[in-house]
This record gives sequence, structure tokens and C-alpha cells, in this order.
Amino acid sequence: MNASVSPDNASAPAVPVALRVAGVLSCSLGLAFGTAMIVSLDRLAKGRELPMTPFGFRAFAGGPFDELRPDTFKAMGWLLVATSVLDVAAGTWLWNGQRRGGRLALATSPVSLALSFGFALPFLMVGVPLRAALIAVGRRWLR
Repeated sequence: MNASVSPDNASAPAVPVALRVAGVLSCSLGLAFGTAMIVSLDRLAKGRELPMTPFGFRAFAGGPFDELRPDTFKAMGWLLVATSVLDVAAGTWLWNGQRRGGRLALATSPVSLALSFGFALPFLMVGVPLRAALIAVGRRWLR
């Protein structure tokens, strides 16, 4: 008997690559932007500027949210952290082919996309629709 196939998972269908990629993308985006925003909010709480990115510009600066009052900007930042945590959970479930992962990822997509425009986050602007497309491709296999 093959060591990688046990009687418990022998009948379970394989998770399609589209859903695995959607899961990795969801976790990656959630971890990257959630962690970076926590660091940024900590710096703001200490009276410091937003951190510089490796690309030479300030993280989370340059978008329409720059015009918000500081308290509102921070609230939008915490909203991004919350959606990022949900995106990591959704990504884990997508990796396992669970329907709730697809539902959660699609539910957070409008909020994540709006925040990506507000904070001018091009990787999130591209990643969220790409994740949705991958979920659409693999939706028949969600269980």
C-alpha cells in the first residue's frame, strides 16, 4: 500500500491546483498586508511616520485614505488587519478544498478591494480579483 494514501483519505477527491493557488494567494496576501499594517499602525501610535517600503515609498501612503483624519485612517487600517486575518483563514480552507473558504474569500473580496484602492495597494488590487477567478475555476470541487 502506498504510504501517502491511507484508508481515511482514499475516497477524498484531490483538491484542484486552482483552489490550492487561491489558498496560497489568500494566505500570502493576508499575512503580508495584515502584518505590514500592524507594524504601520504601531509606528503611527508612537508618533512616527509610516514605514518605507523596499520600493522607495511609504507603506499605505499615496491613496485617497491619506486625506482622512488620523483616527479614521487608523480605523481603516484595523479593518484591513481584520480582513487579512479572515483571508488567512479562507486560504487555509481553500487549500483543503472546503466550501467555506471560497465563501469567506468571496465575502471579504469587496472590502479588501475597496481598501486596496483606498491605501493604493496594487498587489492587493490584482490579487483579490485573481483569487476570485481561481475560486470560480475550482468551484465545482469545493466540498
